[in-house]
Amino acid sequence: MPRKLACLLCLVTCSLDHSAAFVSSRRRYGSFVRVGGTDNCCNKSTLFMSSNSNLFGSKSGQSLFDNLKETLPSPKVVKAVESAPSNSPIIASDVASMAGISISQARKELTALASVSMGDIKVSDGGELIYSFPNDLSKTLSDNSNKFKLRTIWQETIWPKLFYGIRVSFGLALLASIFAIFSTIALISASSSSSDDDRRRDDRRGGVSFGMGYNPFGFGGIFGPSPFDFFYYRPYYGYYGRPVYLRERNPEEMGFLESTFSYIFGDGNPNSDLEQRRLKAAAAEIRRSGGVVTAEQLAPFVDAPKPSASIDDVDDASYVDESFVLPIVSTLGGEPQVTNDGDIVYKFPELQLSATGTLESVGLPPSASTRDIINFLESQGVQTRGALEKSDLIDVLGSLEDAVGGDISIVEEQEYKFSVAGDTQKFFAGALGAINLGGALYLGNMLSSPALAGVTLPGYYGLVQSAFPLLLGYAILYNIIPAARFAWIGKQNEEIRQRNQSRRQWLTAIRASRGRIARKLKAAKGLGTKLRRVDTEDVIYDTKESISDEDMRRETDALRDFDKLLGKE
Repeated sequence: MPRKLACLLCLVTCSLDHSAAFVSSRRRYGSFVRVGGTDNCCNKSTLFMSSNSNLFGSKSGQSLFDNLKETLPSPKVVKAVESAPSNSPIIASDVASMAGISISQARKELTALASVSMGDIKVSDGGELIYSFPNDLSKTLSDNSNKFKLRTIWQETIWPKLFYGIRVSFGLALLASIFAIFSTIALISASSSSSDDDRRRDDRRGGVSFGMGYNPFGFGGIFGPSPFDFFYYRPYYGYYGRPVYLRERNPEEMGFLESTFSYIFGDGNPNSDLEQRRLKAAAAEIRRSGGVVTAEQLAPFVDAPKPSASIDDVDDASYVDESFVLPIVSTLGGEPQVTNDGDIVYKFPELQLSATGTLESVGLPPSASTRDIINFLESQGVQTRGALEKSDLIDVLGSLEDAVGGDISIVEEQEYKFSVAGDTQKFFAGALGAINLGGALYLGNMLSSPALAGVTLPGYYGLVQSAFPLLLGYAILYNIIPAARFAWIGKQNEEIRQRNQSRRQWLTAIRASRGRIARKLKAAKGLGTKLRRVDTEDVIYDTKESISDEDMRRETDALRDFDKLLGKE
């Protein structure tokens, strides 16, 4: 028994992927006791906590630098755990299906999350790791981990403001470039039209004179009010200081300064979460189908080629390439299985395990009364005649859960947009970019004229003259980048439309369920099983228990088993 316990505990240690994480915990949470030498199951030493300390105990003596070395779980895993029913146990397959990640990654991140949040890990009799976490998980993580707190501050406070400043800077740069170019053009033009007396005085001084008392773009000057007043940022109309993910605003409300960045570089990849959505949809379909699916059922979630015309032909013996499902199969722990008809189906045994109870899975609390369950079933149009006991009603709920898993649908890719800014903002951004380029070309022609050969403009205008190559390069790139991006977006959107069309064709073929597809679906359904609930009571190790408590529990279990044997004799 000690050897079996050591091997199972090694699962907890190995899931961190690095034993150094536990060595770091030794400095932070208490001393470990090393037992048993080297474990054969993963060739690592098995570590146990001393009897006066929890595996993920208090953070006394924790240094800032040790804390910053911690491996933190990803935000989507934290969100998935927080979305689970309160005080409910969690296993890796549940998190993988909720967060859209692989089971191995879910197991690793759950163990890291338990380490930081001082959660608990149980090892079931079947070797499954069962995790439990505090109710207020985010607050607990912030209290226990400086690194998590810094990451939260960066993601929710600093980065949104910094990124807003970056976006606004492009609009300011455009306005500054236009002002610099046209103010210099105005100065040169004004000096060229000076009176003959001024020209003679300039000749006697041996150069060109530029009167500094003239302000071509001064407010209240010959141009009147500034033509750029419309574009000035008014902070009381903005969203400055709010995290990006909290903004729910119409693109028309985007200010001009921000829309300039959007016009040049766009607004990012609309399908950045595509892989996560694929895995979530695939996991839901696998669980709905009893843990066994066909390649055709997974095709609406992946980049599959268009189905062939003979896909429904039962007598067609041609080879069918199903390699497009292999990434999902390997990520979610699937394994191929050949049916009696020679077809290939894919079985996912780990996804058929869940620590969420039947009541919690339909949104009812574990303490729900018989009347609450009956009311829920009746609201779903399910008759409860003959189900008198609570256990009978829970069985009916389990059947309902299998039946109402939802119809399959495609994972649709979103097309790229040139810019989410409003039409007015895009017009001004493009028009001012063209004006800036035209002005830069005109200024370059003036600066290269024989009249200004060897002449350095005074003061601020001299800086514009020396920085003119940069201004010209900025003006050219400002117009070239959106044009190139427009062509690239057109090509990408055409490919996206083709992939979405292919997924819809697979969905149509599945819903028709004829010929070979119907045969494969029937075979997969026959191999499927109901979702198996992990028994959270039948555990052989719990990190909440000390070594002495564990020894006492094992002795009690051994005596109980011995009494059962005596009773049978």
